[in-house]
Parts: sequence; C-alpha cells; structure tokens
Amino acid sequence: MKHNEFPITYEPNPAPEDVRILNNGLTDYARQQKGMDPIEPFAFFVKDKEGQVLAGCSGAIIYGCVHTGSLWVSESLRHKGIGTRLLEAAEQLAREKGCALVTLNTMDWGALELYQNLGYKVDHSRSGYKNSSTFYFLMKELE
Repeated sequence: MKHNEFPITYEPNPAPEDVRILNNGLTDYARQQKGMDPIEPFAFFVKDKEGQVLAGCSGAIIYGCVHTGSLWVSESLRHKGIGTRLLEAAEQLAREKGCALVTLNTMDWGALELYQNLGYKVDHSRSGYKNSSTFYFLMKELE
C-alpha cells in the first residue's frame, strides 16, 4: 500500500456527519467486541429568560460511566452553587443509567478543589501543558 493512496487530511472544524461516522464505527466495534451500548451524549444547562446559556455541563455516558467533559459557569453565577448542582444532575443521570462511576477532568487552574470537595478523587495527573499547567483526571464511585 502506498502512502499517497490514502492521504491524511487535517480538518480544524470537521463536519458533524464525518465525526458521526467515526463514532458509529467505534460503537459498532464496541458492540461486536463486548456487547457495549452506544456512547450517549448529554448536557445540562442553566439559561436566562431569553434562552442564553449561563452555565452548563456536557459529556457522554460511556460504557457504564458518566464522563463530564465540560463544565462552565459564567462569572456572574460563580460561587452560588450552580457548578455543584450541575454535577449533581450528572451524577443523578449516572445513577438512573445504572453507572457505577462518574469521571471528569480539569486543569490546575480550574475547579479542582470544588471537585475534590464533592468526593472526586484524582485518578491521574499529567504535567507538561503550556504555562506549566497540569491536567487532572478525576473519578468518583457512586453508591
């Protein structure tokens, strides 16, 4: 097989339907190999009366785990318990879906202390990011 026969292209803003092909392929393979359910995206939002997003979290239900990939609260709503409520909603979703654990990640300049106060444990940390930043992988087992 020649390298030029199947060139690799870079797409900084890939078409959703192209990404869907990748995800469907992974889903089919996981089903074939282990009988896994498809990965299921989720999101919870706090919006104002005009429908503008003021806070939210999103992620995916991945093989018996709810992973929150993004959590953001606008500056005007920070330190009012919104982040905690969003994570509690994700944890409740995990329980409803029969998940045994929840995971998330953050940078050292993010909300690491909040997550630890909510019972998340650092599972792994990785340094070497720009500006001497560290990336933390956290998990919490559900009762």
